[in-house]
Amino acid sequence: MTKRGKRGSSKRAPVKENEIYHVTIESVNQRGQGVARIKGFVVLIPGAMTGERLRVKIVSVRPRFAIGEALR
Repeated sequence: MTKRGKRGSSKRAPVKENEIYHVTIESVNQRGQGVARIKGFVVLIPGAMTGERLRVKIVSVRPRFAIGEALR
């Protein structure tokens, strides 16, 4: 049985550390990180710009989002 987080979510992240994904940046957050989604799960990519299509390596997975590194 999986533990539920503070917000009641029992879903697991659909991404794994060190895996590579192809994403399109949907927007840029207030910290200047590109925001993409993989199966609805938020992935933040520092330095990415809206509309960019990137290969991204996941470097950290947290309960509500992941951090990716653009492979350019």
